[in-house]
Amino acid sequence: MTVYFLLLKQRVEMISKAKWFLDKTSPIIFGIDDITNSKCQSRFLREQCDCGYLGLGDEGLYNYFANYLLKKYPEIRVTYFLVMNSHSTYLDNGKTGSIYDNNDFLKLLNSILDRSDEIAYHGHNHGYSNATLMDRKWCREFEQYSPGEYFNIIKNDLNLFKKRFDYQILGGRTPCYSFREDLVVGLIDLKFRWWSFDFKPFTNNISLKYGDDKIIEMPSNISGDAFIYGGNAIKSKIKHLLNIVKIEKMMKSRYVISIAEHFMNARPDGKRQTPNVYDDINSLDFLFGYLRNKDVWYATFSECANYYESYNNTYILDMGDGAFEIKYKGDWKMYLTFISDHRYLQNIQTKEIYEGFMKNNRWLFNDLVEGIYRGHEDVF
Repeated sequence: MTVYFLLLKQRVEMISKAKWFLDKTSPIIFGIDDITNSKCQSRFLREQCDCGYLGLGDEGLYNYFANYLLKKYPEIRVTYFLVMNSHSTYLDNGKTGSIYDNNDFLKLLNSILDRSDEIAYHGHNHGYSNATLMDRKWCREFEQYSPGEYFNIIKNDLNLFKKRFDYQILGGRTPCYSFREDLVVGLIDLKFRWWSFDFKPFTNNISLKYGDDKIIEMPSNISGDAFIYGGNAIKSKIKHLLNIVKIEKMMKSRYVISIAEHFMNARPDGKRQTPNVYDDINSLDFLFGYLRNKDVWYATFSECANYYESYNNTYILDMGDGAFEIKYKGDWKMYLTFISDHRYLQNIQTKEIYEGFMKNNRWLFNDLVEGIYRGHEDVF
């Protein structure tokens, strides 16, 4: 009996699923809220205070962000959370409007997509116009409408974006993570694949929490200002060391590392928005410099969600006699790395032979499809 179970285990372990793409330790996803066709002016703000209004221009915030971070770390993948219409919070003679009213902003969006970064949904107008910081209505846009009206607005936003850019938005985040769980069904009906519901520093992870596993909850767990230096250098260094320990613990548990930032520099009271990419550029530089030495996977939110969905909906069935079947029961597209002891695997049905690549003395495969396979010792 013992010998039988050992043989069965050996057959099943001939192929396995990698926890993350390329068998990396953790995904690194980077979400930036409030990119929009807006520019603010306030006595509280320094020069870089547009949220995309200036497009790719030299004075624009995106140019600053790209030059100081993206060029240094081209491996970074960004998911930008886009406000589609006039942003509710701009003040002191600021400028704001629909994303389609500004050719410079449209060029910026095209540049983002050309870089293979991601656009996600961050609301129609973010909240009530002329709202105060105290009542928080500046980030509760859904309270202005009935659920039916609200989801019709979102549907129209998604359709217009798809028509203009030939790009399907797959996920999003409501302003300030302000959302009611009874609205989740509407997100599922709109065919969103994932949503970012909450920020919990160093703790929350990706999950299938909502809607009978039909929408993936994407985490947000590290603030982009985690490595800002405060007035006390010693306290700052201690804080930074503790944050590094927490990140190492997350990677050891193979959590998703999800970094949260804003393009918007201003709050409705005119003071600084924290975190924001302009103020936090040195903190982000330190964080991505630290992560560069780690075996991590840089992904968009949708890529990470797709992999997680595939991992949880793909099954390996032992067919006996050294054969196994890969079955995918999800409703996305199977996007998965497999691990095998064999350099070559042959699809018995199509006769196609797949060659793996070596990592940590095991063979990895990224291009396997559903079907029945057997290890193939020699191609020739």
